[in-house]
Order: sequence, then C-alpha cells, then structure tokens
Amino acid sequence: MKVKIRAFANLADLVGRGAVELELPEGATVEDALRALFDRFGKALEFMLTDGRERLADFVKVFLNGRDIDFLSGLKTPLKDGDELSIFPPVGGG
Repeated sequence: MKVKIRAFANLADLVGRGAVELELPEGATVEDALRALFDRFGKALEFMLTDGRERLADFVKVFLNGRDIDFLSGLKTPLKDGDELSIFPPVGGG
C-alpha cells in the first residue's frame, strides 16, 4: 500500500520538498511508516522526532488524514492505502 508523508518546518528539508510517498506492507502502522522514513532518510530525522526510547519526542505532532494520532491508537494506529501522515516538529517562539 502507498502512504504519503508530509513533513513541515525544518523537517521538510530532511525529507526533500516536504513530502514523500512510502510503499508499506498491508497491516502497517504509523510506527512502521516512521521506521521506514528513518531507514530512508537517516538518523538526523530519527533524532529530531524521537526521544531515544522509541517514542515520539515531546511536542512532535503526527496527524493521520488530519486527525491527531494521540486521539486514535497512537503509533499503533493502522494505516490503509492512500492515507496521509503529516508530521510537525516541536516549535518555539514568542
């Protein structure tokens, strides 16, 4: 199945143009998609998104088709063909 990943802010530079399409096996989850992204784009991306304990870092937000995965099944949320994940890094400002 194909899943589109959109990355925003400084993550967009790491995945090239801010969007990429991944081919994943049937039954894949959000976690599987992120692992495939890390395999493809390297440790810098993984470092920005995780806390080093295989969890998303604080304030990283992932949306599946516009819905926050925190209100679904988190990283275990199943994906289906044509889904779109949007990833927002932590941001600060004032």
